[in-house]
Amino acid sequence: MNVNFTPEQEAQLTQLATKAGTDAEHLVRDTVLRLLEKEPQLPAAASELPVLHLGAMKPLHRRDIYDNAR
Repeated sequence: MNVNFTPEQEAQLTQLATKAGTDAEHLVRDTVLRLLEKEPQLPAAASELPVLHLGAMKPLHRRDIYDNAR
C-alpha cells in the first residue's frame, strides 16, 4: 500500500521521525499499527451517515448531495 503526502507533510513527518530517532516510513507504520490496535473498527459506512430533515422536503441524505455533485 502506498500513501501520498504533500511535500509539507513529508517534511513534518521527517522532522517528527528525526526527533523520535527513526525514519519517516517506520514512524508512519508504527503510528498506524498503534491506531489499529486501539480502534479496530472502520469508520461508519455511508448508509450510517446523518440524514438532514428539511421540513416539507423529503429527508436529504448526505450521499445524495455527493452523488449529484459528480
